[in-house]
Amino acid sequence: MKRLFLLPLCILLALSLLAGCSSSPSGPAYRFEPGIYSGEGQGYGGTIIMEVEVNESRIIGILIESNRETAGISDPAFERIPRMIIETQSVAVDTVAGATLTSRGIINAVKTALLSAGATEKQLAAVGRRSGKKSAQIRLETEVVIIGGGGAGYSAALTALEAGSDVIVIDKLAMIGGNTRAAGSAVNAADPALQRLKQMSPSELARIEELLALSPRDEYMRRWQENIKTDIDAYKAQRATYLYDSPSLHKLQTYYGGDYVAKPELLEIFGDSALDSINWLTTLGAGWTDDISAAVGATWPRSHMPNFNFGPRGSNFVLPQEKKYTELGGKTCTEYKADKILMEGGRAVGVSGITANGTPFTIRTSKGVIIATGGFGANVQMRQKYNKHWATLDANVPTSNIATATGDGIVMGEAAGANLIGMEWIQLVTGSPKGGFTASIYNSIYVNKDGDRFIREDGRRDELSGAVLKQPNSFFWFVSDGHTIDDIMHGVDYKGNVIRDNVDNKELFIADTIEELAIKIGADPAKFRKAVADFNAAVGGAPDPLGRQLFEFRLDKPPFAAGYGFAQVHHTMGGLDINESCQVLNKSGNPIPGLYAAGEVTGGIHGGNRLGGNAIADILTFGRIAGKSAAEGK
Repeated sequence: MKRLFLLPLCILLALSLLAGCSSSPSGPAYRFEPGIYSGEGQGYGGTIIMEVEVNESRIIGILIESNRETAGISDPAFERIPRMIIETQSVAVDTVAGATLTSRGIINAVKTALLSAGATEKQLAAVGRRSGKKSAQIRLETEVVIIGGGGAGYSAALTALEAGSDVIVIDKLAMIGGNTRAAGSAVNAADPALQRLKQMSPSELARIEELLALSPRDEYMRRWQENIKTDIDAYKAQRATYLYDSPSLHKLQTYYGGDYVAKPELLEIFGDSALDSINWLTTLGAGWTDDISAAVGATWPRSHMPNFNFGPRGSNFVLPQEKKYTELGGKTCTEYKADKILMEGGRAVGVSGITANGTPFTIRTSKGVIIATGGFGANVQMRQKYNKHWATLDANVPTSNIATATGDGIVMGEAAGANLIGMEWIQLVTGSPKGGFTASIYNSIYVNKDGDRFIREDGRRDELSGAVLKQPNSFFWFVSDGHTIDDIMHGVDYKGNVIRDNVDNKELFIADTIEELAIKIGADPAKFRKAVADFNAAVGGAPDPLGRQLFEFRLDKPPFAAGYGFAQVHHTMGGLDINESCQVLNKSGNPIPGLYAAGEVTGGIHGGNRLGGNAIADILTFGRIAGKSAAEGK
């Protein structure tokens, strides 16, 4: 989706403050054989092929021939890198933040083409320069500034804008969407209208009754249990068989699933508002599949899957808000990296930082600053500093997050006096390389390199990841079949990943029989066949040997598929301490005037373990609250 290059907007905002800048380049002295040349480079999603046109001494044109990069996230790199190479007449240009691997792939492809055209390695190592004076500091004013252009940021921005406030969103990346756009496509909410169309198994009912038998930790939990018990008593009296759910059950399962570490007053809002947040997103153009499922680690079938109206994966959870925000005149500044919350008299009054071209900026606010910068899953130093529950979270442990999920907002917030909460709770998740093929938890099993199942696939994410780390070579296979993807060779998985790409990248193997698939992935066919047979028997009502309770179809519909997976850092549950109005709290538990936060940058919502599908409900719900609170000047 080539539509989101918003930096010129902020340049226009500050035009009267900027000095002029000429663009006459001084690059190396090339001696090309004129013509059009093709070159290849390795990007994030695969091979990038670029066409480069040269005359006797200059690069005069660069075109994209083919690529498999992620639309939206890679767009700024394809727009900016070729332009800068032509402008500077050099491949020694900066990569685009948030699309580093794509940028390097483009640069290497162009470099290969130029070598074919007659350039030397020495010439290509030279840095081109643009003459002209450096821009002066940018100074802007607004009522509300939002740091972070992801799902929480744009939910807050649109809400504040519609409440009548002047708003500016800033983001350090060249594209909007942040880590939300890399998210899996699932959002949890109790939705009885859809859930009543599904059947509830005896084992699922037993799970509810187990929760009701727990001793309540506080009055919130007691009330949730009482609400659920009233519902279940009526359910049994009616001899109902539909899938039961309610906001109270969503809250209780989140509280219990997070080891009672969450702040229950935040969960009260979270559970009551989740479905309304989905409906709000629907009014903005988001669409949904007809079925309710269970995301990996969700533990209950309440996950809503988008129909990709706005593209694959997490695009559906941020682009609808951004589109409406922009249509209403909202302002966005990309490549504006904030580094400090401006404080005066104990109140947050703005933010300062630096743009990608080195120009300092200051944005002062009259109502508030909202921090929505996400977590720190890609910051190895912070992971190691706060980790208490894993053997190590060093650089050898990958992350599903984008590379710029580095905890900037947490650092800025703490420097402004914020209290941090739950920083030691860092979640690992089972995933595949580069966000590749991942089957829905309903219709997939995990097997290790030998072909054995080793964990109940509907367990908590920390349980799943811990079990994976104990397997030979610390990896496993997602195994699924034609029930998940009708046309597995040409379809998409539930995150919107193109299956054909995964096959070509050898991250996914397909076969017509279980035995053939076992051979392709190097597993013992007999063990693999037994793992599938045990699962299929459990779907039919037999006890599952590993205690799994969520089922839908047997694994019996060709073609069969196995995707490579491992454990990776996925979500950081700790962050800035907030209250029900999303005001950031200081170490004494009091709100810091003018400072708000929402999304993964905050703590206290998911506790010690985040249930799969809860993050998007979190960012939508609390993003909207933060926007409303800032607009009202609470």
